[in-house]
Amino acid sequence: MKETSPYISDVVYYVPGIGKKVSATGGVSNVPAKEWQGLLGSMGNLQGALSRYNGELYLLRSNPFNLDRVTPPNFLLGIRLSSEELRVRLQEFAGTGESDIVLAFGSRSDYMISTSDSGETLKDFEQIQDGRTPEGSVERLRSSDYYYYSIYDHDNHFRLTASIPNDVVLKPIQIYSQWLILLLVLSLVVVILFSLWTYRMIHRPLARLVRGFSRAEQGDTAVQITDTRKDEFGYLYDRFNEMMKHLHTLIEENYVQRIRTGEAELKHLQSQITPHFLYNSLFSIKQMAELENVELIKEFSDYLGQYFRYMTRDAAQEASLGEELDHALVYLAIQEIRFGTRMRSEIGEIPVDCRSIRVPRVLLQPMIENVFEHGLGQKAGGGLLMLTVIRDEQRLIIRIEDNGEDLTEEKLKLLRAQLASTDGDRGEITGMMNVHQRLRFKFGPGSGLQVERSPLGGLCVLVTIPTGEGNDL
Repeated sequence: MKETSPYISDVVYYVPGIGKKVSATGGVSNVPAKEWQGLLGSMGNLQGALSRYNGELYLLRSNPFNLDRVTPPNFLLGIRLSSEELRVRLQEFAGTGESDIVLAFGSRSDYMISTSDSGETLKDFEQIQDGRTPEGSVERLRSSDYYYYSIYDHDNHFRLTASIPNDVVLKPIQIYSQWLILLLVLSLVVVILFSLWTYRMIHRPLARLVRGFSRAEQGDTAVQITDTRKDEFGYLYDRFNEMMKHLHTLIEENYVQRIRTGEAELKHLQSQITPHFLYNSLFSIKQMAELENVELIKEFSDYLGQYFRYMTRDAAQEASLGEELDHALVYLAIQEIRFGTRMRSEIGEIPVDCRSIRVPRVLLQPMIENVFEHGLGQKAGGGLLMLTVIRDEQRLIIRIEDNGEDLTEEKLKLLRAQLASTDGDRGEITGMMNVHQRLRFKFGPGSGLQVERSPLGGLCVLVTIPTGEGNDL
């Protein structure tokens, strides 16, 4: 029996009837009665299978079991356990976890085997436990310095308690935490480096390309992106530069071509107007001479001189709005003398701060000429031409309208279609169309001519000139 376990230090078989005992280590010997009586009396004193006798642990069995403790039994078997061997094994467990382990027997820990001499682990555990009855076989408690783990056998009343320093328990967690922090820092560094790389390699060159498109959208067709990159963005930059060069060339060619076309049309219009107007003017002077109306001839000649001086004084393509209005009034005065009492005019004042706006030359005369040619030319009397000026924060509108009677809805639709189109036959509105296009070239889409039916019954031409930011007043 002794050889079956290293935790058995001796096996003793008592035969009280003959006063003998047989020991695994001492052989057969006489035994005094008080020895077996002491063993028999200690049976069960640890409230379990084990008993304590003379500072040793015993596993005792007697026959008969229910025999009076004073009456000698037929035999008494005592298995003495090796406390030292148990302590060595506990120390082996404690060494691996840097802990203190206590094995206690009895409901009040009457017998203890500890890896340390003090047995403070069990005392601290019981103090933390504060006398509470354990709810299960395994308990886990914690103090400020230690973790306590305890296993309790309710049937045999023994407890195995281990105390482990918090640092030992938390050391793996701390190591993992440190690795986690290190991994987090490395991840942040990688993210930052990747963000910087992305910004440098993708965002920054893309932003340059977007800024280039933005400048092109604002009308700067000469924009170029200078960069020595050899990657995909370098290719995009090269294509963008080539595209802008080509676009700039096309715009320049188209713009110059249209401007030259407008200038040619203006010169052609002037060449058409001048002989015809001169012929009519000379015929009017002849009629006044026949009537010997010297004063009217003098006035008419003065207006005619002003008219031709303005038309022929220089080759400038622009004039101030004030100069254009004065020239239009000179032309209107000539026509009023020609038409006599058949027509009259009402002229509104132009705001003083708008007279300095630079506009294409011969701006208002074609509209006034159109009134006499197509609106009032056939009226026998009562003709009316009105010129009014409307000003708001963003634009100046000059209304030129008449009370002619020959304007039909078909003619009005045709005029609108011709002004809306940039190609095709312009019919009888060559002068108006030329003014419309030159205004659009100078001031943009918000400017130009519009036609509608006047409340007077004839045609109303609206000349729109922007006066907001960017136009000189």
